[in-house]
Amino acid sequence: MSCENDLFCGINSVVGKSVDEMSELEKKHTPVISAPDKVKAGEPFEVKVETGVYVKHPNEYGHYFAWIEIYLDDTPVARFDLQPVMSSPSVTVKVTATHSHEGKRKIKARAFCNLHGVWENEKEIEVE
Repeated sequence: MSCENDLFCGINSVVGKSVDEMSELEKKHTPVISAPDKVKAGEPFEVKVETGVYVKHPNEYGHYFAWIEIYLDDTPVARFDLQPVMSSPSVTVKVTATHSHEGKRKIKARAFCNLHGVWENEKEIEVE
């Protein structure tokens, strides 16, 4: 059996795709990461993650984002549980990269839609 058409099998990722290459479903579910391109090791910086940026996503009791997670590379940094209607799938957190991995790190964001599974995106940052 293949995961090819099963949105709940693994993580749906748009990494490496431009917005123009994304399907309507991908545009609606992609977590968009806003963070500086360059940060200083040991100094906190702001990371904002939001969904529904490219195409509006519902936020109703039957269809919503239940959580957003933020990682620095593969290390969990934050998790936000969201309620439909009462909260918005947009979160901001301060992150500190204590060191670099050859000057580069990746901020990863995952968001879980109750009807369409887990969606992931990433942004590379430079750590000085």
